Amino acid sequence: MARELILHIGHFKTGTTALQMYLDYNRDVLAEAGLHYAAETRKHAKHSALAFSLLHRAGVSELMHGYSSPRPPAKIWQALFDEARALPDGQSLLVSSEEFIRLGAHPEAAALLRKQINQASDLRFRVIAYLRPPQAHLQSWYNQLVKMGIPVGSFTTALCSQIEAVHWDYALALKPWVEIFGAEAVILRTYGPALREGDALYADFLGALGFPLPAEAEPMPGDPNRRIDPRRLAYHRGLNRVDLPRHVRELMNTHAQASLDSDDGEGPRRAMATIRDAARLGIEAVAALPGAALDLEAMLAALPDLPEGPAQDLDALIALMAGEIGRLRAHVVSLSGRIGVLEEAARRAETPDQPPQDPAA
Repeated sequence: MARELILHIGHFKTGTTALQMYLDYNRDVLAEAGLHYAAETRKHAKHSALAFSLLHRAGVSELMHGYSSPRPPAKIWQALFDEARALPDGQSLLVSSEEFIRLGAHPEAAALLRKQINQASDLRFRVIAYLRPPQAHLQSWYNQLVKMGIPVGSFTTALCSQIEAVHWDYALALKPWVEIFGAEAVILRTYGPALREGDALYADFLGALGFPLPAEAEPMPGDPNRRIDPRRLAYHRGLNRVDLPRHVRELMNTHAQASLDSDDGEGPRRAMATIRDAARLGIEAVAALPGAALDLEAMLAALPDLPEGPAQDLDALIALMAGEIGRLRAHVVSLSGRIGVLEEAARRAETPDQPPQDPAA
């Protein structure tokens, strides 16, 4: 059997970071089952240099995260092919990078990929990608751009002029992969909330490739790529426009999150459930009185509830900003008092022999 090279190409915001960390952490266990997580170009549990080398050579400069290696793509890819060729017959080498999906937006980079693959006709290839519903994907990707400090505009502005088309045109995103490897070699999976539970994503990924989930593999705890609280997204985006020291930016974001959390959480929701129950029982009780002529249906349709939606989000943001402005004003007042004392001390130091002036003079 031919040795196989599997390319996990993303998409962005489909659990790729969690998958990469799982594959890297459990690579010895997976290798025993015949699935080897490539060592060539692996950095931070992923293989983005493989994609960046193609994008860089094609002249792409945006979202390259500092990549500037002069190493030719041919050498990088040939080293990967050699790693695959060194495997026992019938075993698979796996690489993973969400940056691969960007090749659909850059035909020159895709042409370079085809050139590399043509040099490895002795290997078998498969491609796997996860896609999520476009609006959920776009909102999550926009959140990621803001978190990375990218100077994006509003969601609408970013979508229309700043976000690459592969984030909403999935046919474009997959075009080079289908054309180079053939449709039968491309595996597509849906990414949704169910895959965020336990080992579901890892089991789905490995199962799609024909490998079992190893019982001895260790899951990765927590969320390795936590998003910004959506309520704080506009605030964070505004801070990205200001040249602030990192510790100041982090402090302001911490204060902002604390402000938002103080008005939310399970406590108020539990209290509101109790209030709703009491209000409903009270309405039903008074509606049963002999002299009551109440519209019971209308009363029960408008029980107390927590406000939600844009108005509530705006209220929370205004409270957040008011608190931050108040904190800054208090700091300015404190500094002004200190400056006044220093100025008075400096004035006295400059004129030590001058007698105090007579107020009546």
